[in-house]
Amino acid sequence: MPKSKKQTKHSKSQNDIEEQKVQIRSQLKQLGEKIYSDLNSQRFPTIHFPSRSVRNIVYDKKTKQYILGSNTVTRTASNIKQIRSVTQLTWLAFFANELMSNKKSSTLRDVYYSSQAYAVDYTDQPESDAIITDLESVISTARERLNIYPEERSAIFGDLDIEYTVPGYEGNRANLSSHPDGYLIGPSLSTADFVGTSAEMIIA
Repeated sequence: MPKSKKQTKHSKSQNDIEEQKVQIRSQLKQLGEKIYSDLNSQRFPTIHFPSRSVRNIVYDKKTKQYILGSNTVTRTASNIKQIRSVTQLTWLAFFANELMSNKKSSTLRDVYYSSQAYAVDYTDQPESDAIITDLESVISTARERLNIYPEERSAIFGDLDIEYTVPGYEGNRANLSSHPDGYLIGPSLSTADFVGTSAEMIIA
């Protein structure tokens, strides 16, 4: 029996999601290989990634979004003041890869407490959260794509139509203005397909 348009679209969406996961894990692996290569060559591990300063935020006409510009920052183990953050970032990349490999998720707070089991030192959770933001910049992806979510998840409300792709809800559609308190942004909403909206601009 031939597949319906809905089934075909769902299959394509699932394939896109899986491809994104493979790409993200590949980027995490490349980061680990880069650090290993530096150490093996007796060089101090060095990581470059886009600056998150206000001056480096630019508007992209193609995607109609504000994105990070071309300015970069460097974290290097050759600087004694940066050894700590390089170590934290390396561990976080490993932890995120483990989450994705085992199809698990974690909250920001859980990431902070999990680090203690690996003897990765943080002064407090805000320091841990900042390193997560750094990793987002390093591999140019949102933390939700790494299966890491805030403890108190944000909500979204408005005239946006989405289509779920998570197992068991594939193909189901919802309008995000149908719930007075908005929809919590969790794994199911983060991986949903955008269908349409009457809004001229969406502010996150």
